[in-house]
Amino acid sequence: MSVDPELRNYVLLALKKKSKGSEQFQELIESHGRLSDISASLKIENLQLTVQNERLRQENLDLQTRYTGAPDGKSSERVQALEQKLYTLQEEVTDLHRKKGEHSQQVLDLNAKLTEKEKEVATKENRFSELQQLYVRAVKDLSDTKNKVEELTASNQLIRDEYDALHLAYGSMEKLLRKLQEENQNLVEQLIEIKKRDADYLNAENDQFIRTHHAKVRRELEEAVKEQTTPVPADTVMFPVFLPATSLPDQAFRKFDAHDGEVTAVKWSPNGRWLTTGGSDRKVKLWDFKQGAFECKYTLTGSNASVMSIDFDSTGTLLIAGSNDYACRVWTVDDGRLRHTLTGHTNKVLAARFLGDPTKAVSGSYDRTIRIWDLRQKSCISTKLTVSSCNDIAVLVGGTIVSGHFDKKIRFWDERTDASHNDILLNGKITSLDVSKDSNTILACSRNDELCMIDVRQYKVLATFTDDRLKVGFDWSRACFSSSGQQVTVGGADGSVFIWDTTSGKLERYLKEHQSSIEAVAWHPYENTFVSVEKSKKVILWTSTGK
Repeated sequence: MSVDPELRNYVLLALKKKSKGSEQFQELIESHGRLSDISASLKIENLQLTVQNERLRQENLDLQTRYTGAPDGKSSERVQALEQKLYTLQEEVTDLHRKKGEHSQQVLDLNAKLTEKEKEVATKENRFSELQQLYVRAVKDLSDTKNKVEELTASNQLIRDEYDALHLAYGSMEKLLRKLQEENQNLVEQLIEIKKRDADYLNAENDQFIRTHHAKVRRELEEAVKEQTTPVPADTVMFPVFLPATSLPDQAFRKFDAHDGEVTAVKWSPNGRWLTTGGSDRKVKLWDFKQGAFECKYTLTGSNASVMSIDFDSTGTLLIAGSNDYACRVWTVDDGRLRHTLTGHTNKVLAARFLGDPTKAVSGSYDRTIRIWDLRQKSCISTKLTVSSCNDIAVLVGGTIVSGHFDKKIRFWDERTDASHNDILLNGKITSLDVSKDSNTILACSRNDELCMIDVRQYKVLATFTDDRLKVGFDWSRACFSSSGQQVTVGGADGSVFIWDTTSGKLERYLKEHQSSIEAVAWHPYENTFVSVEKSKKVILWTSTGK
């Protein structure tokens, strides 16, 4: 079994360090031996000096005894000589004792150092033992790692083989995809050509319809007033005889359930024949007004969430709806067919309007953008960033786009620019916008329970309408002008309808018939009547008693 060279070098280096440490201790051991020899020799010398000192002391005594009777001069000189010698020997003994003490202290210091070094040696031996164990484990781990590497190498080779096979399959599928895309492009071009021919045909029919149908409808209304015995289909809702515009609606003429859930949007067609409603049941219903009655002609499907906004084009042949499924859809009124689905928003679409002509539309969303759509190309041609979520949109004559936002601002946009050229700050979140027939004023409803009438030429508020009983119930509650433009109308959270005179600012009507919050109101474009829709399925047609 082979050993990792780096690990081997590490172990050898540790052994060399240990050997180097032992060499350092060798000098200390030799010094300790020499000191021990010096100490032993000092002891012997000390013993010899002691013996010599005793001998000299004895000799001194003997001399003192021997020369006691000798002449005083000689005896005294001899004694002084001996005392001098004794003093010298005593100094030597004292010096030897001092050296002995110093050597003893050195021996103690060296013994302490020796003890410390022995401890270090023991520690290094333990570390060496641990390194040996680590080395054994590292060798074992290295062997296991090599085995795993071999296994992974084999697995990697298998995966590479599979990848090569998949790459070949992908290449063939990519060729097939390109072929299908080419076929699809050809089919789309053929479909666009067919739809273009259909659109030309529908436009021609619409022009004919606009020229003849309005007069016909008026004649039918007059005949329906005179002939009260005219049979009415069982599944229709009778519509009242309209009174002159001087008499405001004051009674609920008829109630009916329009959808399977909330009724979130309502709109009259430009000629007054069609009424459309949108609901939380994801449907748009097209009600045909004919011979004094409403009949559900089409149920338009395609939306995948609640329908929040409805609008007709200027000719009344196309209908657009914005939905909570982040998309807008366009249907033809005559046959109820879905023509376009416009996708691109990333949040709920609360407003969708035609932009001047049937070929363009504009939408506003919670995603804080306004998008302009070309219906001929079925694509978005402009996106405007609005800073705040958009709750409603209105379009003025000339193509100016007006948007109402969550941040309490009304912004004015030119189709050709990316930034708003003016804005007005109100006192609450904007829930709806409506344009007067002369396109000089707009009506804004806000969550602070106010309606504001704004001059779009001077960008200032002309009048404010409010009442202590009014509570705006939704972020998308829709208010509107009357057909004459002399009144403004809104529904409240308690089911009440409020009508103000725009000139005097007086509350003209307070109507209570709904049992739940009103989400939208819409006046007939020519007659003195309107409809209101509520959260609990109901649609109410309001007319006047003539009082």
